[in-house]
Amino acid sequence: MSFNGSRRRFELIAAGATLLIWCALLSACGGGGSSAPMSQGSATATPPASSSSSAPPPAVTQALEQKTAVPSSLIGADNSFGLGLFSILEKGSGVTNVAISPTSIALVLQIIQNGAVGATQQAMLQTLQLSGTSITSVNGANAALQAALINPDPNITLSVANSLWMHLAQNTVQASFIQANENYYGAFIGDLAGAPDDVNEWISQQTDGLITNIMPPFDAANAVAVIVNALYFKGAWTAPFDADLTAAATFTRSDGSSVACEMMHQSSAFGYLRGNSLQVLRIPYGADARMSMLIVLPDSASSLDALIASLTPDMINGWVAQLVLEQGTIALPRFTSSYGASLPLALSAMGMGIAFNPVDADFSGLAPHVYLTDIEHKTVVEVDESGTVAAGGTSGTVGITAVSQSQFSMTMDHPFFYAIRDDSTGALLFIGALQTPIA
Repeated sequence: MSFNGSRRRFELIAAGATLLIWCALLSACGGGGSSAPMSQGSATATPPASSSSSAPPPAVTQALEQKTAVPSSLIGADNSFGLGLFSILEKGSGVTNVAISPTSIALVLQIIQNGAVGATQQAMLQTLQLSGTSITSVNGANAALQAALINPDPNITLSVANSLWMHLAQNTVQASFIQANENYYGAFIGDLAGAPDDVNEWISQQTDGLITNIMPPFDAANAVAVIVNALYFKGAWTAPFDADLTAAATFTRSDGSSVACEMMHQSSAFGYLRGNSLQVLRIPYGADARMSMLIVLPDSASSLDALIASLTPDMINGWVAQLVLEQGTIALPRFTSSYGASLPLALSAMGMGIAFNPVDADFSGLAPHVYLTDIEHKTVVEVDESGTVAAGGTSGTVGITAVSQSQFSMTMDHPFFYAIRDDSTGALLFIGALQTPIA
């Protein structure tokens, strides 16, 4: 089954990583319930042929036309949830690089909330920092966020794709859940009969072949629905690093061991803050510098784990507000970070264990007698002289002209926290901890 020309994917513009999440909801009682009618054309529909020319889903189009502002409450909730989850995953990881996308994980769980009912829905809302918020409001806020991310910069690419997979011949997924997926999230509707191969092929198409196997073998006969989200981020630095200045260096890991790396160098003006036992640096992407990589480097004697455990959206926003444009010399490792994890234990620790309980979970708004069995997450981040990419490489390095004498020096030769941030909305698209640079 080929998905060439069959992706309901609308292009957004930004710069460098990939995240995919799939979640299967299995029948806890062997199915049951009547089949919900498919929305017009969904059962065999082929989405528009060109991903770059496909229209956004209706709610996103409306948000674009009305210039709907992204609620700060959604950004704050997504960032807070993401930092909390990241802290759990990173704790005890040792020298393993951990990286996630708060925006994408929150997005897929908020899609699932459209099918959650009662205590299950409330537990998910609490975990996602959205207690007291209606699902309709969450969907509308996500439409505004997706609209705000479209074409932010001519030199940056960010694409978001969603899909909903079910047994089309004998469907039990509620029509209202399907409609929410299509209206707010532009979901491609696929048939579970071909899973996992068709799901993995769809993912490969969405990521230009970077991720080819997100979904492991599973019992498709007992699955009711699989929901997949793909976020692809690619772009160039506003001022590329000169590859001729890249040199071999040593990176000291958190356990005290050392590893060789390729260290990139640049002298220019950057947003910079010297804080208490740490340095904060902003490296912009694209022509308009709307998006950036924010690097928080603790002093050598300070603990990155302790820093990550204390991180909050307000701390990050406070650092960003205090950045001052200064001339400086920076050294950043060229690195590739790949990370994958199953998230039920971490999400249960955050308060939504009921969603994974086959007895107590209530997703009757999605289908009768189902529960959430798994959420799998993968990210790949590649940083080099030209920028941050998710699939393939980026060429066209520009030489750096001479600058005045530096006022600060910042060498990232030990573990640090980083975030790829949309500085317009404040959304943390990706966050990570570099423990071991692998070029």
